[in-house]
Amino acid sequence: MKLSNTSKTIIIILKVVITAFILYFIFKKIQFQQLIHDFISIKIWIILVIIFTTIIKLLIQAYNWGKYLKLNSDYAPKKYEVLKSYFVGLALRFLGPGGIGVIGKIYFVNNKKKATLASIGVERIFLTWKNLFFAAFAAIFFFTDISMIIKVTVLIAVVFLPFIIYLFSYFTKNENIQSYLFNYLKRTPGIMLAQVIFVLITFYQYFILLKNFVDINFFKIMISVPLIHISHIIPLSFNGFGLRETFAIEVFSKYGISAELAVTATFLIFFFNSVIPALIGVYYIFRIKYSKEAIVYQK
Repeated sequence: MKLSNTSKTIIIILKVVITAFILYFIFKKIQFQQLIHDFISIKIWIILVIIFTTIIKLLIQAYNWGKYLKLNSDYAPKKYEVLKSYFVGLALRFLGPGGIGVIGKIYFVNNKKKATLASIGVERIFLTWKNLFFAAFAAIFFFTDISMIIKVTVLIAVVFLPFIIYLFSYFTKNENIQSYLFNYLKRTPGIMLAQVIFVLITFYQYFILLKNFVDINFFKIMISVPLIHISHIIPLSFNGFGLRETFAIEVFSKYGISAELAVTATFLIFFFNSVIPALIGVYYIFRIKYSKEAIVYQK
């Protein structure tokens, strides 16, 4: 069902109010003097490592974005088209609640609009899957009061979740859809592996950052960060603002990490992994826009 402009406006206003409300309670829990101290205490080499690993993460996801687009066998990307549209998507993700603005990148790809929209849907499936998979893994060790059978069953179910999509091929006679789903099935294992590597790199970023302040091992990062990042699939605030920090404060407190440090770590990782790459996307949006305007003007 398509929402009216009034309904969309109401949803956006509600999300702004919820985000502001959550941030208000976070600010009440932290001491800004300590927060600033934590920021300026971060060593330069840690920032450089985070930047370098972020570049690797971006290349992984851009590579996956190319795979999603090529699920349409007729798609032949132009030079750098995949990379540019990927960064454009990172920028557009900030334009609407729940990252819905990312749909706008269908206009930056020389592909069928429906096929690109389907690729965006597949991208969302795997982005959600990686959060669910590692959260299910972390839950086995974090929530000790829940039955082990239940936790392991959930983990196994999540592992096979991406393959369930292929079952739709048995319910359609449309050859284009069947071809698309067959390509999806072939690429699924590689995409899943890439997503696992992506998240492990994120763990490493948190590890070297927090290790600068507290004594924490990598395994504790593996069972805490996924429970923080599960906030990314809860569309209550803009780009997870507030929710991510709230989850971080609660989860990291189990390991003696202060609220100020929890906010510092999550914000810094978010800034380098999402905000800066989005600025690159903004650059491409304006560059493409002005290029088209120049062509029209010359005509």
